[in-house]
Amino acid sequence: MSRWLYLGTGLESSPILEASRKADRAHFLGGPPAFKDLESRDLVIEAFTEENQKEKALRAVAQCGEWQGTVASVIEKRSATYWAVKSGVGERFVGFHIAPGAGKTGAVELLRGEVTAKEAVDCAKTAFEELGLLVTVCRDQAGGILPRVLAGMINEAAFMAQSGIAPVNKIDEMMRLAANFPMGPFEWADQIGLDRVLSLLETLSWEFGPIYQPCPMIRRKVEAGKLGKKTGQGFYDYTGGDAS
Repeated sequence: MSRWLYLGTGLESSPILEASRKADRAHFLGGPPAFKDLESRDLVIEAFTEENQKEKALRAVAQCGEWQGTVASVIEKRSATYWAVKSGVGERFVGFHIAPGAGKTGAVELLRGEVTAKEAVDCAKTAFEELGLLVTVCRDQAGGILPRVLAGMINEAAFMAQSGIAPVNKIDEMMRLAANFPMGPFEWADQIGLDRVLSLLETLSWEFGPIYQPCPMIRRKVEAGKLGKKTGQGFYDYTGGDAS
């Protein structure tokens, strides 16, 4: 029997999902687990991004009182501490971030909440390292490392474009060629999804103040349903296939 249980839709763009499938380490389940799904497993990887699905899955795990393994849960909007307490999983809960839009980087950020036990962090870290992933343990703060830096960069680039300093494509070109970025901030935003970018900025603004206040340009795109590649339009137009 697989040592780990992966809870999610199976459609996530995630190095953990890809590596787990290749290594055949995890059993996959698309909904809340029962005790029979958990027994003989030492780790649950919970990857739902929709809050209702996440809460149902985590509460189901917590209600299986006989199971005392670790739960590693993807964190987007709220903190690891919030979900550890709300779900009832408690000290066995550790959060993790995967860089948005960077599903093939093989880098994972673990978030140790206020109630998280060291043993839970060690369990998740060991498991992810077994999958060949680079693991960094962070304090439990909104955005972690890369998502926070990336959101701030996209937001600043949007303010620059909005104020007419330079067009979107020229800002991207400068960051790719002069800063050696794999893609420009607007290309990255379109790949992540502007709705996710906006949500992350709102979370960062709530936790850290107006320095992360979302640029109106991003908010207008989201209101118009122009969310990036997944809708065919964002900062660029993808209806013809390539960005224009």
